[in-house]
Amino acid sequence: MSLTEDQIQHFYREGYVVAPKAVRARIVREVMTHAPAKARPGDFWQPTIFRHDAPEIDAPIHRLLVEPGVVQAATQLLNSPARVYYGMLAVVPAGGRGLPWHQDNQYSTILGGALNIFIALSRITPTMAMLWVAPKSHLTGTQPSRTSAEHEGHRTGVVEPENGICLPTLEPGDACIFDRNTYHRSVKNETDQPRFAYAAQYQADGARMATDGKKDPSRMRAIDLRKQMDKFLIGTESASATLR
Repeated sequence: MSLTEDQIQHFYREGYVVAPKAVRARIVREVMTHAPAKARPGDFWQPTIFRHDAPEIDAPIHRLLVEPGVVQAATQLLNSPARVYYGMLAVVPAGGRGLPWHQDNQYSTILGGALNIFIALSRITPTMAMLWVAPKSHLTGTQPSRTSAEHEGHRTGVVEPENGICLPTLEPGDACIFDRNTYHRSVKNETDQPRFAYAAQYQADGARMATDGKKDPSRMRAIDLRKQMDKFLIGTESASATLR
């Protein structure tokens, strides 16, 4: 997926951009042969998190982190080789709640460029715990936050944005790319079907952690992680082969 100049300008100006068909349908189908097994009964958002120290775990799901179109978009927007910061399958069960308004930098502040790519793995309508974003909120920098009273272990802004918008329906493979300082949330899944999405987070090659000013050595370049992931995708389309 190569972003257009208009899409790149929209990302920098508004703090987010929608990218249709960011992931090929064949890859989404492969991921969705594994993702439903991660859905559990409950009333809250359910993560399956990529482990940098054990990339073989759930590799058929986390392969999205090295999907060529996704990495290309991250590289374009970061104007740098992309390093994988975080990856997560995010399931919101039928009737379940999403997450409150927050900025990703309210968890761990990355300086030097970082972004999140929200990938729809199923058809996601506005009533299905759809992603909301607050345009231009990235321009305010990292804002004060607190622990969420309703969402254990999660952060929320002290002052919530007033200009939030709900994204339109996303088809499988569509993505929304947003800056790490863009306020976003997901609300209740009001349907009788679970919502499947993937959050692929990247940082610029030279990005550093605000806490100590250091680079995080565990965050590999996507191109290097791709070589590792190849070994764990036996029986599926090779991640590297998709680039040729």
